[in-house]
Amino acid sequence: MQNRNHPITLCNKLSHQWAMWGIILTLPLVFYGVTLLMPTFDDFTYFTAPYPKSLSERLIPFGSYWRPFDALFGYFIEHHINLFPFANHLCIFTGHVINTFLLYRLLKWLKVNTLALNFGILYFYMAPGVLGTVLDIDSINQTYSLLFDLVGLLCYITQKGRWRLVGWIACTYVATLFKENGITWFVITPLLAGIFLHHSKQTAFRFVAVGVLCVLLYAAVRLSFPVNHSPFNHEYIETTIVAKLKDLFAFIGLTFLPLDYVALVHDRNYLWAICSAVLTLSFFGYISVKGRQTMFGKTGLLLLLCVLIAAAPHLATVFTAMHAYGLMPLMVLLWALIITRLPRKPLLLSLMTVSLFTMSFIALHHWHETYLSGLRQERISKQALHALGEPVDSIFSINIVDGYRKYSTFCVRPTDAFAWGNSVQLRTAYRWPQTWEDVSIPEKQRSRVPEIADSAYRAGFQKVLLIEHETVMPVAKRNAQDKQKP
Repeated sequence: MQNRNHPITLCNKLSHQWAMWGIILTLPLVFYGVTLLMPTFDDFTYFTAPYPKSLSERLIPFGSYWRPFDALFGYFIEHHINLFPFANHLCIFTGHVINTFLLYRLLKWLKVNTLALNFGILYFYMAPGVLGTVLDIDSINQTYSLLFDLVGLLCYITQKGRWRLVGWIACTYVATLFKENGITWFVITPLLAGIFLHHSKQTAFRFVAVGVLCVLLYAAVRLSFPVNHSPFNHEYIETTIVAKLKDLFAFIGLTFLPLDYVALVHDRNYLWAICSAVLTLSFFGYISVKGRQTMFGKTGLLLLLCVLIAAAPHLATVFTAMHAYGLMPLMVLLWALIITRLPRKPLLLSLMTVSLFTMSFIALHHWHETYLSGLRQERISKQALHALGEPVDSIFSINIVDGYRKYSTFCVRPTDAFAWGNSVQLRTAYRWPQTWEDVSIPEKQRSRVPEIADSAYRAGFQKVLLIEHETVMPVAKRNAQDKQKP
């Protein structure tokens, strides 16, 4: 009799964890799809790309970055160029799967119900807010910063005595060395633990004070290094009202409003964008209204405060699709706690099912556009190699900026996909050209191309290429008679 009941018990366990099993069974297919994505834009210029660079310079603060783990990975990939971008995808996707499992452990520890548990891990696995990291190539830092922050949180709430402090502080420092925004969990973790462990206000504030001291220690160590005057991305210090409003809208949209932003921003397919919003937000609107006491109670407001703290470094600089990744676990905790306290009604189940299916289609759409951007890069770089014909030491390219509607790293305009010649250098294993410079001009200034090419040839460049839409054409060196022609 006991043996007969065992299969039933096992089946029950499997049915209670259907989301995790669904993820596990589809892992090979999803990972294969991710590996098809090719680098574009700044994937070629960040630390984790294989271009020749100084490891020693990047192990210490380099401009606005102090990311030694990215530096070490970049050193590895520089000496194994054939593994780029496969190794990047492998690290990022593996990290994302581990983060999903860590979130699963956290939700189990919180004793949320089965429905909330399954929804929470599926939402984190494929929500629009995680796609900017999971489908990218230079997001190892974001992935593993969150990974160590989550490990630090689990250490804090599951360990006792000094190991609680040691695990939390050590993991959060490692997270910060992966990416600077990891430092916010020196405050977030004790705030969350204060609620989950029912700490008194005095205990919670005491641990927050410990976290603040850790932040100050990090700042002191970082400032003790010599200043490295590397090129700085001015996008990170843009403080215009328009720029800050864009950051705010990106934060609100990617964090709270899961809809198809590729359809909205790039495709201008407003019908599907609205449909995707209705299909996903009906569920979130329903549970927000029904669970308003939880959302606007002590726990809900604290989680929303933690979301703001996690987003603060990006809102102060720039908020893009990648930067929503670290906020998603906090939103999962909020939604899971709300769902746990709601009665399990058919309407709730129906809206949840529709929302999850819609988000899977949104994820597929984002993947497809990212895939097309990678193909665009491959076509243009192959054309450039064909146009050059033979190895050249110095090249100058003129990029015609068209009206292509870009959206983050999913939909990249052709000249950006080409990555300012870096894609060609990758194809030659960085043997040539030694120098590649470029300039971008709008379509209405196309008549300036001969003049710009003349200047480039006078400056000593051996070849000049014109990159227009997805076409690469060599610009010949003009003689004196050609220059006199109108």
